[in-house]
Amino acid sequence: MKWIQRCAIIVMAAMLLVAAGCSSSKPPKEVLETSMTKMSEMKSYGFTGTIGFDDVNIPAEEADALGVSMVTSILKGAKLTFEGQYEKEPYRMDLNLKLEVKGDGSTTSFEVPILMNQNDLYVKIPTIPGLPIPEELTSKFIKIDLKKLAEEQGTELPFNDMDKQVKLGTDIMNTIITSFDEKDYFFEPKAEEVQGLPKDGDYDQIVQFKITDETFAPALELIVNKVAPAVIDLLAKDEDYLKLADITKEDLDEAKKQLAENGPDAIKELKKAVKINEFAITGGVKDKYMTYQGIYANIAVKPEDSEDEVKVDMYVRSEYKDINKKQTFKHDIPTDTISMEDAMQMFGGSGDLESEF
Repeated sequence: MKWIQRCAIIVMAAMLLVAAGCSSSKPPKEVLETSMTKMSEMKSYGFTGTIGFDDVNIPAEEADALGVSMVTSILKGAKLTFEGQYEKEPYRMDLNLKLEVKGDGSTTSFEVPILMNQNDLYVKIPTIPGLPIPEELTSKFIKIDLKKLAEEQGTELPFNDMDKQVKLGTDIMNTIITSFDEKDYFFEPKAEEVQGLPKDGDYDQIVQFKITDETFAPALELIVNKVAPAVIDLLAKDEDYLKLADITKEDLDEAKKQLAENGPDAIKELKKAVKINEFAITGGVKDKYMTYQGIYANIAVKPEDSEDEVKVDMYVRSEYKDINKKQTFKHDIPTDTISMEDAMQMFGGSGDLESEF
C-alpha cells in the first residue's frame, strides 16, 4: 500500500541520516543520540560515496516469479558511485551517478547527472551500449516540472517543509537508538577493523551499531515489540508527521493491531529463516560531524520448508566535506532542455512517465 511505502522510505532515510559525535570520552550510543541534532543543522555540504554488491543470489525460480532475474545478474559485482553538492537555501542539489556493471569478462559503465532546485528536476540520459537512444535525447537534460507533477498527483512539493522532514527523520532515529542496549549493540572499533574506512581519514571517534547472528533474535524481538510500536506512536501524535507520511491514524491503528496479532508468529518464522552474518552502521566523527558513514549487510534468508536460499552481501560508504560552506556546483541550471512529454515522444511513448516518479 502507498502509505506503507512512504513509511518505509522515511524510516530508511532516518536510518541513513549522517550524525555527528562528541568527544571520544562519550559512549558510542550517546554520540549517536546527541549527534542527530547536529545533523539537522547542516545547511550545505559536498558528498561522495559508493554502493556495491559483492554477492546477490536469488534462486532462479523465485527471481523469475518476482521478475528480477535480469536485475539480480546485473547487481552481482556491480558498483554505483556518486558525488555531488547540496545547499539548503536556496534549495539546490547536484548528484552525479556512475554505474559499473560486470559481465562476460568485461565492464560496462555509464554516468547520469541529476540536478535539482526548488521547482524542477533535470536528468541527462546517458548513451547505453545496446539501447537505441536518440542522440538528441542524450545531448540535453530532460526537465521535469516538480510543481506540476505534485499538482497532478495531489501532493505538495517535497521541499515545502524540509525542516519538518528533517525533524521527523531525527525523531525516528532517536526512537530506534534509545531502544537498543549500549553493551550489546554499540561499539568503538579500531580504524583497521572497519572495512572501507578511508586510510587518510582523520576522525575524533569511530562509532558503530552492529547486529550479528548472535544478537539477531533479541534485536528482532526488540524491533517488533518495542521499536515499531514506538515509531507508530510517534507518527500518530503529530498531524504534520501523518501528512508527511501520507497516512492516517486509522492506518496506524490497523498497523499496530496487525503487529500485535501477527508479531509473535513473524518473530518465530524470521528467527528460523534469517541468518545475519553481519549488519553494521559505522561512522567516523570529526568536529562533531560524521564525515564518514558506512553500512555493511551480509544477510541470508532460507525458509524452513525450502532448500533455496537468498543471499545479499552489500555495502554503502559515503564521505562528507565542506560542511556549511558555500558549494561550487559543476553544472549551471540548463536552459536548453527537453520536456518529459517530448522525451517520451522520442521513445514513441505516451508521455505518462512522469506519473511514475
